[in-house]
Parts: sequence; C-alpha cells; structure tokens
Amino acid sequence: MTLDEARAHIGAGVVYNPGHGRPEDGEIVGVSDLYVFVLFVGDRAPKATPPGALTLLARPTQPESLF
Repeated sequence: MTLDEARAHIGAGVVYNPGHGRPEDGEIVGVSDLYVFVLFVGDRAPKATPPGALTLLARPTQPESLF
C-alpha cells in the first residue's frame, strides 16, 4: 500500500504483515508524511505503521443473482 492509497481508505480495514510473527488486523485512522496510523484490534491507541507492510482487507462481495 502507498501513502496515497492509505489516505483514500481512511476507515478501511487492513492487515499488517510485519515480516516476522503473525499478521494483525486493524483500521486506518490517519496518515502522515511517513506513516499510516492504524488502530489494531485490542489496542487503545493507533500505531505508526509503514505503508508497505499494509494490505487492504477485501470487501465482502454481493451474492450474484440467481435469476
């Protein structure tokens, strides 16, 4: 993800992959010149996160009409 993508998706769910350990789910709450601020599940305050380590969560798709 880029900083511009993050700015366009404030409020969206993301997955943070630190490169070691388990990925974490969170929500974009802000973006600075260097970092994306993500509120991770179970945290009380957002954390500055490198944008390249984030992936947008897929939005649920609408079920296709059967008719």
